[in-house]
Amino acid sequence: MESGSITNAASALGVSQPAASKALKSAEHLLGTALVMRDRRPLSLTAEGKLIADYALQQLQKEQLLIRQLDAIKKSGAGLIRIASFGASASTHILPRYTRAIYRVFPNLRVEILEFNDDEALSALKEGRVDFAIVLDREDLDLDFIHIENDCLVALVHKNDPLANKDKLKSEDIIDRDFILTKGGSEPLIKEWFGCLYSRLKIQHTAVQLTSILALVRAGLGISIVAELAVPESHPDVCVVPISPEYPRQICLAKRSGGFYSYAARCVWEYLEKSII
Repeated sequence: MESGSITNAASALGVSQPAASKALKSAEHLLGTALVMRDRRPLSLTAEGKLIADYALQQLQKEQLLIRQLDAIKKSGAGLIRIASFGASASTHILPRYTRAIYRVFPNLRVEILEFNDDEALSALKEGRVDFAIVLDREDLDLDFIHIENDCLVALVHKNDPLANKDKLKSEDIIDRDFILTKGGSEPLIKEWFGCLYSRLKIQHTAVQLTSILALVRAGLGISIVAELAVPESHPDVCVVPISPEYPRQICLAKRSGGFYSYAARCVWEYLEKSII
């Protein structure tokens, strides 16, 4: 006992002497052993008392370290956030720009991007495997959304195809041609765009990766329709042609309704919410 008396110990702790004596007696009763040698002055700890004092000191040091770490996280914005991305639209055109903006504000933050298809991204979000997901706008009472991008469907046509010279392509222009169907997130939208004509579509090839679709078009094996943001900056021998009627789609950042998994996730969401809306 460094203070040498219960009175001094109580004063150092900011409690009364009777309260300190009562707490000491309660601890000794609970543990079934003496913690202080009372037959000598100044008072000193027993071996068991020293063991408990050392443990309490270690816990205090861990608590102080934890508080310092939490303060550092709040001040520097440190931490890790996980974002589920679907397809080339999000991974190549959207996330790099927003990740760069996040790093400018939170330089100590780490961003981990996990790639899924649209349905898998939603599952990962709802199961808590990621903090956020880039998804197409949809009605979902369990999610909160921030609208971040507008996108639309476009046709991919070989540069030597007569359709490449048209200002816009209608479903009637495509319906009798060999078609390459994307099996990514845009497939349901393409079905909606063709409507009742979809059953007549001559689907000759299907592919998930945009690079594969471009290669098939480049080889003259058909026409495709994809999301415009998914198309890379360089696409030799392939022309991007608007479609009519236009089919816009909204891309959103989504999170589960309610709280956040981490302070870092809260900071990023609040920053994007203010800077985009």
